[in-house]
Amino acid sequence: MVSFVKYSYMQFENNYLGIFLGFSGYVIYVLVDSIIRKYFVNYYPVIQINFFIYLFSFIPIIFSLHFISGWKVLINNKIHIQLLRGVLILICAAIIINSFKNHSFSEIYPILFSTPLILTLLSFFILKENIGPRRLIAVIVGFIGVLIVSRPGTIHFTFSLFLLFLGAIILAINVILIRRYAKNQSSIAFAFYGLLIGLIISSIITTQFYIPLKHNDIYLFFLCGIIAGLGALCISAASKMLESSLFAPLQYFQLIAGFIFGYLFFGDLPDYYEVTGSLVISFSGLFIIYRDYQKGRTSFSSKATVSNNIINRNP
Repeated sequence: MVSFVKYSYMQFENNYLGIFLGFSGYVIYVLVDSIIRKYFVNYYPVIQINFFIYLFSFIPIIFSLHFISGWKVLINNKIHIQLLRGVLILICAAIIINSFKNHSFSEIYPILFSTPLILTLLSFFILKENIGPRRLIAVIVGFIGVLIVSRPGTIHFTFSLFLLFLGAIILAINVILIRRYAKNQSSIAFAFYGLLIGLIISSIITTQFYIPLKHNDIYLFFLCGIIAGLGALCISAASKMLESSLFAPLQYFQLIAGFIFGYLFFGDLPDYYEVTGSLVISFSGLFIIYRDYQKGRTSFSSKATVSNNIINRNP
């Protein structure tokens, strides 16, 4: 009995700490986006921004490898998958950062959170997973929420919003790749290789379009990279402490933080369509996560992907 009480208390403490770390990681993520949107996106090429974020994000990842997980976790027999994922994530990162030029977080994040809906459909066609009628209805309702936020056919709908939906498809494909080919790879290895590949590609492209940094922007890039890496480690730790049923819904803190930071940094207030669409998408995604948990499926924010996702602009 004493052992059971002690175990329960330790589990409660782990859950409390895990939720705190997950919340902190997603708030850090939105903070990085806010800095990029406010200070960088209108002055530097998107790929150059990616390069510096990738470069400095390596610092906390390297420290984690050296002092916590050890370098042996980088042993990898799925390099070709990592290469493909690195390219896809770099494309997705560029799409998301480019959208900061014309749109608020209350428009951007809800569209990205259509990823669980897309993942459900791709899992049916690629992984041959069954979709029950309730999950199918949740997917349809969720896509209605995307339409409410983006409002196609109006002047509100832009090409960058359309590209965001493409970015959500890329995120879903990345999860599919992990489910099918790399389930047993370390999360820190995913982060490392994703960063390395993105850094190499972005550095090559940046040499062709480089704009000299002005004032003290190098220090802001350094700050963004460091806190992005720390955010990744926070979420990775949270994913290990919490059961999937507790961890997966934490990603929706990003939507709330996006609304708050959008107002504090830019004076953005979501309109009726954005609030309504966000709620519809969120409830649909949470229902799908719940059903996946019931069926024992890997959730959208799988434990193997969270570190790589957070650094590379994923929800």
